[in-house]
Amino acid sequence: MIRGHVIHAVFSRNLAGFFSGLLGYVVIVAFVVIAASLAFSADFFASNHATLDQLTANFPALLVFLIPALTMTCWADERKMGTDELLFTMPATDLEILIGKYLAILAVYTVGLLFSCTNLIMLSVIGNPDPGVQFTTYVGYWLAGASLISAGMLASALTSHSAVAFVVGAIFCCVPVFISLVANVVTSGVAAFLRTFGMSSEKVAAIIPQAGAMDVFTISHHLSDFALGILPLAGMVYFFSLISLFLYLNYVVISRRHWNTGEENNSMGWQFSVRSISLAIALMSITTLAIGSVSRFDFTQRSLYTLSTVTSKVIKELDAERPVTIQAFISPQVPEEYSAVHQNLVGTLRELAHRGGSKINVRITNVEPFSEEAEQARLLGITSRSVQTERNGEIKIEEIFMGVRISSGLDEVVIPFFDLGNSVEYELTRSLRTVSRETRLTVGILKTDASVAGGFDSATFRSQPEWRIVTELKKQYNIEEISPDSPIDESKFDVLLAILPSSLTEPQLENLVTYVATGNPTLIFDDPMPMFNINMAPRMEKPPQGGGMMGQQMPSEPKADGGKLTSLLGVMEVVWENGEIVFDRDSPYPKIEDMLGPEAVFVYDKRKARDAFNPDDQTTAGLQ
Repeated sequence: MIRGHVIHAVFSRNLAGFFSGLLGYVVIVAFVVIAASLAFSADFFASNHATLDQLTANFPALLVFLIPALTMTCWADERKMGTDELLFTMPATDLEILIGKYLAILAVYTVGLLFSCTNLIMLSVIGNPDPGVQFTTYVGYWLAGASLISAGMLASALTSHSAVAFVVGAIFCCVPVFISLVANVVTSGVAAFLRTFGMSSEKVAAIIPQAGAMDVFTISHHLSDFALGILPLAGMVYFFSLISLFLYLNYVVISRRHWNTGEENNSMGWQFSVRSISLAIALMSITTLAIGSVSRFDFTQRSLYTLSTVTSKVIKELDAERPVTIQAFISPQVPEEYSAVHQNLVGTLRELAHRGGSKINVRITNVEPFSEEAEQARLLGITSRSVQTERNGEIKIEEIFMGVRISSGLDEVVIPFFDLGNSVEYELTRSLRTVSRETRLTVGILKTDASVAGGFDSATFRSQPEWRIVTELKKQYNIEEISPDSPIDESKFDVLLAILPSSLTEPQLENLVTYVATGNPTLIFDDPMPMFNINMAPRMEKPPQGGGMMGQQMPSEPKADGGKLTSLLGVMEVVWENGEIVFDRDSPYPKIEDMLGPEAVFVYDKRKARDAFNPDDQTTAGLQ
């Protein structure tokens, strides 16, 4: 039975001893100063984001030097001065002494963290940080330090020299900090060696683990979740597993004096070796199971990383036998205006990885300009964006990547770049649903003077780009351009999109009317005053066509029904006077009111039109 008063006595003795000299104060001051310099580096002011991301990125490396400085005298000085024998003859068990010493060093580390909270005060002065994010970030810092303290104590228990204990402790701390980096270097070297001897790239990929396979066993991987404002079960299990493993190894080392039983064939060393290996395997298994857990608590003010009900439903409907792979190519540092999108993208991808489990495989690759990763991203259809930034008074043009490729089986969706204003969760959820289906639906786009699908304009002899709506539809559907010059074959597509049908000639409109009259699904858009080209207004004549002799323009055929769409509206049983235009002088955007003019009508929930949107209709519910 563990006795609390004994642990408290050991705790008080070691805590008082730590602050009786200069070492404790020097370590704490050094930690606070270095942490502040890392938190408020030039990158912090360049990103202009009130977070501790810069400190978080370097925090594991900082702990590699801080923790051994705290733990190097823990057991080494006891053994050097001979007080370890006196300590172990006290009426206390080895476990009670170990716990007391561990809590004392953890208390010193906690004091250092509390002093470093001046970083939070500075953030509040110069910005408006999210308190939930700051809370979880410091919880992550505390857990990361707590896990490495146990590793540093193990190193101190192996030697009687403080300097040696510091070096060995730093090596032990490097294992959970840099294990992924070392694994990537080794696997890339082995892969290059195998390819040198003629092994194909496919066979090498099947044998050698992919880069980043060991990321889940690194401190930085789990610490990044805490820095986003999330308390993940996987991260907490990971840190407590490290604490348990190293404390047990520490217990084994300090209890070696009990192994001398006088027998020639003493097997206690082998027994504890087997126990230690078994414990390590068990903790790795528990951590692996926890990584697949969906238990994560979002502490951000706006619940940024709480997936919507629709996204959760899409993930639930995914087939485990057809897993989805998400390859994200993201620049580690982005300009100020893209920092929010960058953080949201990384956080949402990590949330999808945790929620999806074996159904979703997420790979996040940090991309630097002109690197091998950048070339790989471009081969997959992911493009960079040139952004002008100012850092340290110098204006630069930076190439940044924030693109994603989602694939499952033979189907794939590529999002070249997440621009400002894009809904990250919507784009990713839509792509997940698209690639998870066995077949894509087909949208037919009726060819009209609007040239929605792009093409060559014979009047201006220029190619026209496709409309944004077509670009968006291609992410989810197959696109088929349909000519109205002949009867429309309904078997080629699932729904027809007709934009500006008022520009059709009599035979063309007749084919469309015949198609609509049979009850086929059709989405029709027409505009009495098309701002993109006012010459295409329904009541105006069709513009002349090119292709005449000596560059002369040929007269166009007249529009059907004079552009009134009489026959089409009759079939649809709709009355619409497309020669009338609605004006609205009440603009919600006064800064651009003169640019748009009164013809731009904004429908929104305002004082005079509280019922602008039907709250009971699924299409308009929630609009403002």
